[in-house]
Amino acid sequence: MKIRILNEGFSLVELIIVMVLIGILAAVAVPKMGNTISSGEEASENAIISALESAVEMYAMDQVVANSSRSYPYNPFEYMEKTPQGYTGENSALDEDGEWTFENGQWIAHQRNDNSRYKWSYDSSTGQFVDRVVY
Repeated sequence: MKIRILNEGFSLVELIIVMVLIGILAAVAVPKMGNTISSGEEASENAIISALESAVEMYAMDQVVANSSRSYPYNPFEYMEKTPQGYTGENSALDEDGEWTFENGQWIAHQRNDNSRYKWSYDSSTGQFVDRVVY
């Protein structure tokens, strides 16, 4: 009587090769995903700063019509049509992801989801916003 032994399944070498390939793919994909998230947050910040610039200019034009002189608001967030999600008011501590605040009458600050913080200088005498800096 002959006994048949079935050799079904994968060998240890085949499993190790598959695990190595999955590791290589993950090592390539994870940094690209991180860059995508970072660039998405940067685009969102740029959109909000653009909306703030528009709100400041609208306020200045309203002041020209009303008072015949151009002036800019102290806090630009107060004159936005819709404040951004995460805006917590003036001089609030940045301690949550996605939070926006207006600090000391001169800084617009944002905390990203990776806990990095960025701020833009705002001059209420000229209505100008200065480029983003890390802090």
